[in-house]
Amino acid sequence: MVSQIPPEQAVHDIPVKTVSGLAIKTVMGNLPALTQMALFPFLLSALITALSIPSLGNPLSSWILSILAYVPHTLFAVAWHRRTLLDLQAPESTSITSWNRVHWQFLLKIIILLAIFYGMGMIGSLPVLTIGAAIPSLVPLLFLGLMIAMLYVIARLSFILPATAVGEKYSLDTSWKHTNKQGWRIVAAFLMLTIPFGILMLLIGMFAFGSLFTGIPITPEEAANFNILSFIQNNGPAFFFLQLIILIVTYLPTAAVISMLSIAFKGCTGWVPEASTPSTDEEAS
Repeated sequence: MVSQIPPEQAVHDIPVKTVSGLAIKTVMGNLPALTQMALFPFLLSALITALSIPSLGNPLSSWILSILAYVPHTLFAVAWHRRTLLDLQAPESTSITSWNRVHWQFLLKIIILLAIFYGMGMIGSLPVLTIGAAIPSLVPLLFLGLMIAMLYVIARLSFILPATAVGEKYSLDTSWKHTNKQGWRIVAAFLMLTIPFGILMLLIGMFAFGSLFTGIPITPEEAANFNILSFIQNNGPAFFFLQLIILIVTYLPTAAVISMLSIAFKGCTGWVPEASTPSTDEEAS
């Protein structure tokens, strides 16, 4: 659908604290719906994770499963974007039977953004390593700067996701225009919503590696001969359990970031839905 002619640039600045607070409020005020809408994507992610552990040594299988891992995220993200933007009361279906044209388009946009993100990383790492060869002490700072630049570019392009979720004809170029002078605000909101959970996941990982995993290298000799693939496969059940915990924990910040993007998109573009917006179940597959 096309609800209106989009403006040439942002119509409002993004108030970082307000938008982040609204995103958290949206998530915490819809926890029953979040649980219901996340259930099938979580189970599908768990299945893909279980299949990926024994497939780590097979590049083709690992690549296919890494792409499939974005299918459950797409199911959840499309529904949660729509819930935030359209103020839906009843939870939308996130089962695989609800997959349709909107989900294919959304998944394609995710793949494009990932390609841009990792492409920037590969290209940007070349000058970083070149400079680092001459001044090794600068390598951490240079990689940090590269990562921030990558986040900034993706932030400028990120409005393509909520727009696609509600069926808008919206391009990366339009997103770049609408986020002019808003990119750092989106990055700041993203970091505000994700850093606390990142710290929590780091603590969970440290606890898991210290308590659940065996074969962790201790001496320099063991570290030199360490094989990460064998380590993961030898600790398959523990690694699977850790991944499940991480999946559960990440649904809260994921939903918060999705809501933040939807709120920012709506505020920056002045977007309003049509009087009657079809659900994804009614879209042509």
